[in-house]
Amino acid sequence: MTINLGETNIDPTRPEYGRMLENLQSNILKPHGRKESDHLFLRFTAGPETIRTWIREFARREVTSARKQLDETDTYRQRGAPGGIVASVSLSAKGYDALGLVAGAFGDSGRTFREGMKNRAFSLLARNRDPPPSEWEEPYRGDVHVVVSLADNSAEVLEAKAREVSEDVQEIAEVLAIERGTVLRNAKGEAIEPFGYIDARSQPLFLKPDLDLEKEQGVDAWDPSAPLGLVLVNDPFAHEEDSFGSYLVFRKLRQDVDGFNAGVRALASSLSASEPLAGALVVGRFKDGTPVTLQASDGVGAVNNFEYLREDRIGNRCPFHAHIRKANQRGANPFLSAEEERGRRIVRRGVPYGIRPAPSGSSREERGTAGETGLLFMCFQSDIGRQFEFIQRAWVDNPNFPELLLIPGLNTGDDALIGQHPRALQRWPKEWGKSGRFLGRRRFNFGDYVRLRGGEYFFTPSLSFLRNL
Repeated sequence: MTINLGETNIDPTRPEYGRMLENLQSNILKPHGRKESDHLFLRFTAGPETIRTWIREFARREVTSARKQLDETDTYRQRGAPGGIVASVSLSAKGYDALGLVAGAFGDSGRTFREGMKNRAFSLLARNRDPPPSEWEEPYRGDVHVVVSLADNSAEVLEAKAREVSEDVQEIAEVLAIERGTVLRNAKGEAIEPFGYIDARSQPLFLKPDLDLEKEQGVDAWDPSAPLGLVLVNDPFAHEEDSFGSYLVFRKLRQDVDGFNAGVRALASSLSASEPLAGALVVGRFKDGTPVTLQASDGVGAVNNFEYLREDRIGNRCPFHAHIRKANQRGANPFLSAEEERGRRIVRRGVPYGIRPAPSGSSREERGTAGETGLLFMCFQSDIGRQFEFIQRAWVDNPNFPELLLIPGLNTGDDALIGQHPRALQRWPKEWGKSGRFLGRRRFNFGDYVRLRGGEYFFTPSLSFLRNL
């Protein structure tokens, strides 16, 4: 059977999905759920045949399939038995070149991937203030060929495995960087990002059990389902049926927590509002996940059951420039149909870094990242240009979106959380729920607390490709 990528709400227990899940790498259709992760960024130094041999053996021995991930999740739910290490491999276009494979085989959806992140500055607005690659952290300034990701709940087990892989891979590659990610949680055990806000609450969902859980939680105003084609594409170098991969964007983002908190205090003072409300206007949610479009205080929690056309058409509760509204308009996009808008979504798999001080003498400390905090932003999609880059260019860093107004002072402003336009002052409601669309707003420039440290575009290929290189 050939899987239809237009399918939604798939039941992974059905036999027709067996081959797809065996051939698909983990962490794409569903987060792996591990607390700790190490990401090894490599540059190949050996010839194509030697590299292929190492990858083939590593994939057969270590790389986790989606099927195994789901089985371990079920075992944990039923018996509380934790799963083992989750491992994955993703290649850049330069990595495919090093394997002697032509990245042009990826077709139209792979054009952005083939060019690579360093060559895609033009894809974002000229106003974008991402530093040039020459100012990135040293490991990311040159070619990065592959990232090997490892994850486990035990930091000690993970550290030992990362050390083992680092030593083993020396026969074919130079280890450029090892990035450690650690899931942060609040007092309720919910995942948060370094600024302290609930993270990744609203994700595209592909699997029936995940969608059933949303329904049980009363989610009916917003449909989180997504077709497989939002995230999967045919693997051009695989020869087995139902072999899919996904494009991976990686961006290391430093977060200035002290600066952000000071900015929230200044915004609160300007609006004569509380600091929790000011922060919620920036993010679109309070720290506990309560959507600011529903109420002016926290307490509801990380609900996903809201949409802007019904509750907040003119943005006097959740500003148009609030992060979660800029990045996902939930059917309120004035220029795209609901179907087109939903097709721009990305599947986020980021994890905070720098949570604990690096051990004395460690490579992270030598690179100057000890004490720095931020996000190892990662997202999967079927087309980087149509999804990630479009969101960044047309929505996040566009001060005239969604209000296409070129009159100074009436523009929306850029994304208050991750936008990087230093002169794109946003318009903030002076009083929650009572300000008009244009009147009753205060101009205030909030932002520039998130900075790019390096990154690359990758493709996470099928296991059938990796195991048969």
